[in-house]
Amino acid sequence: MKNNLLITLLSFVMILFSFGSFAQQRPVGTPEERASRQTARMKEVLKLSPEQEPTVADINLKYAKQIQSLMETGGRNLKTMRDAKAIMNSKDKEMKEVLNKEQYRQYEDLRDEMRNAMRERRRQ
Repeated sequence: MKNNLLITLLSFVMILFSFGSFAQQRPVGTPEERASRQTARMKEVLKLSPEQEPTVADINLKYAKQIQSLMETGGRNLKTMRDAKAIMNSKDKEMKEVLNKEQYRQYEDLRDEMRNAMRERRRQ
């Protein structure tokens, strides 16, 4: 009887902890949703011109799809991290061609801010 109660209590605690960790994971959405959020944020922060916005949106979508493909097939290893970094470097090069110098500096600041926030979430 005592043993069954202990097992039930431990099972309940484990379920609670699993729900807690699941709730902390933020859904990333589809590549299209992520690209749309990125473009909206960049439009606001970088003050994109009407000519820049569709180009930036296309770049964001292109690289969101590449990262999604990598996440689905790559797993969590050093090669995947290197591939992701190469993808992001290519994206940065394309953004540099579209944005003016001040916008690109702000883009780098925004990118670094997002990377730091992601690192913090991983530590928790």
